[in-house]
Amino acid sequence: MLLIGAKIQEYRKNAGLSQEEFAAKIGVTRQAVSKWELDKAYPDLDKLVVICDVFQISITEFIYGKMTAAPDETTSGEALEMNMISAGKARGKGASMRLGTMLVLLGALFLFCGVMLVTTLFHYAWKKEDGLIERARVERVYQQYTKADLSFYDDVSRKVLKTVWLDVDGIREGDYIACYTDEKQQGIYYEYHARTPVALAVLTGGFFVLFLLCLAELRRLSKENGWHVLIDEKKEKEQT
Repeated sequence: MLLIGAKIQEYRKNAGLSQEEFAAKIGVTRQAVSKWELDKAYPDLDKLVVICDVFQISITEFIYGKMTAAPDETTSGEALEMNMISAGKARGKGASMRLGTMLVLLGALFLFCGVMLVTTLFHYAWKKEDGLIERARVERVYQQYTKADLSFYDDVSRKVLKTVWLDVDGIREGDYIACYTDEKQQGIYYEYHARTPVALAVLTGGFFVLFLLCLAELRRLSKENGWHVLIDEKKEKEQT
């Protein structure tokens, strides 16, 4: 990881500038400079160019430091610098790929838990006074402690089949459980244990927070990779 904040602070102090004076030269607020130096944020590419102009150094020197070499070792010094840049780019690409994979996985887990949470809340018996069905028959169990098909008979003796999420362990096909329906008997609702929606809410929130953290880190790496591209372009211009 490039310690951009520490380098900004080091060059600023060597130049004898306060955060306010340095911010005025860059065209940003003192709070922005403070966040840079604490590595809570990173300057954009255009600001990075202005920073290097203020310190009168190249972008390569600012990021990687001075490359000291003997007169007869200029070629090896340039090769070492290019290797450092290539290694940094390779690490950045590898980390970006891993973060991208994690981002997709966390997004899928967040959506899955979110759908389960919404489904559970939608089928929860909030109004227990609406038409109690004392004998709803379990027609099919897809998996223990998950969803099952329940059937009941409405007011005109028609068989109604509904799929709900159950948190009843050990339920079997042919069992009868107590459920609730709405006034039109078009939906069937079940009184879940409190731990079920709470656990789903915690999982959904946790996956969402992890998703945002990975997204923020991926954006930071993308900006860092952008600095490498800027360095490559500058080197090409110097060589031509």
